[in-house]
Amino acid sequence: MSALEQGPQNRNLNQPNGPVLVMPPPRPRPSKGELWRRRIFLMVEVLFCLEIGIILTVAPWTSFWTNNSLLAGYPMLRQFLLHPFVRGVVSGIGVTDIVLAISEAVRYREP
Repeated sequence: MSALEQGPQNRNLNQPNGPVLVMPPPRPRPSKGELWRRRIFLMVEVLFCLEIGIILTVAPWTSFWTNNSLLAGYPMLRQFLLHPFVRGVVSGIGVTDIVLAISEAVRYREP
């Protein structure tokens, strides 16, 4: 019989052969005040993101964007902001913000 067929000679039989699963200790349950704080924060965050997203999606295509008196002194900046590509980018950021708000609301799980 060869040494490979016999296996290791000084093997400790009490040691496990493979990986060992170690479970983390259970998390303590948050108090009711903590739960309500999380819920209110989530609600404020979702409403804020929805509001900003709707404004950014719609504003570049309104007269507010084209007739902005703040940009009267900056004709090059006004011309840049009126370019359809820039308007599309701003609207795309708004849509992304709306999707972010909806995904945060759907993903929320209470412990």
